[in-house]
Amino acid sequence: MMYLKKKTQKDRLRLWLSEHPNFNPFRFSFNKLFRILSRSQRLLPDFIMIGSTKSGPWTLTDFLMEHPNIFMERNLHFFEYNQSNKLSWYKKYFPTRFYKSQVERKTGQNFIVGENTSTYLFHPLVPKRIKEILPNAKLIINLRNPVKRAFSNYNHQVKHGFETRTFEDAINSELLRIKIVDENNKLKIKNPDFDNAVIFNYIRHGMYVNKIKTWFDLFPKNQIQILPTDLLTKEPRKFLKITFEFLGVSNHPIKNLQKTNVGKYKNMNETTKKILTDFYKPYNEKLFELIGKFPPSISL
Repeated sequence: MMYLKKKTQKDRLRLWLSEHPNFNPFRFSFNKLFRILSRSQRLLPDFIMIGSTKSGPWTLTDFLMEHPNIFMERNLHFFEYNQSNKLSWYKKYFPTRFYKSQVERKTGQNFIVGENTSTYLFHPLVPKRIKEILPNAKLIINLRNPVKRAFSNYNHQVKHGFETRTFEDAINSELLRIKIVDENNKLKIKNPDFDNAVIFNYIRHGMYVNKIKTWFDLFPKNQIQILPTDLLTKEPRKFLKITFEFLGVSNHPIKNLQKTNVGKYKNMNETTKKILTDFYKPYNEKLFELIGKFPPSISL
């Protein structure tokens, strides 16, 4: 005689877990469970560090996290390839309103929340997405000398096994691709996710003016802080003072000013450096027309 086995409590739990992958027991922790259950009470960012890669965003994030009235989360990529996730998924990474009120009561100062995803600057769809969800968010952009940034990015990819060519071969290939697209725009890759791919855009990610203009079209300039990485390196306390003022928090003294995520590699070939310096010159000139020159003592 055939009969249906009565579901046990374990069977019901297994079925429920299969229908609720967020509670996957292999990823389970009480912290994750609490974050999921409290999503509706969680904050959204007051500011976002949108770029640029290899320009000190990790170092700046570590500095900001020492401030008692700043909370930071990094590399969520919500406005890029995680855009398909619900806003509640994004919110679970940030503190609750209750936590904010507790900190403000203790310190007597405003508590703010930030995110650092340094490839946001390059993705063509991200500015509009952030504008729709966080129209009043303050935006921070670090700009490093584009020649140094390209070489640093290249060495980072070599270190992690994603790049096997010489730096010269890599940039010559990219310069050729740039030329081909300039001559025939129909050959440009239409996938917007390619624009923020770090491995094939050593040079293009240093053409800052092309990207920043898109952000200026949607956000007022006083909502965007643009500072050179050179200032963060040479005068970190000055950089932080400006940044704290921009974010509307006190100028908290940061004790550990040691840089993080710093790579060590051989010097760039001087001929290659000259090629890239000449290439970037017109782009830098347009950039300075758009945002204004940096002080003479601080270089891009």
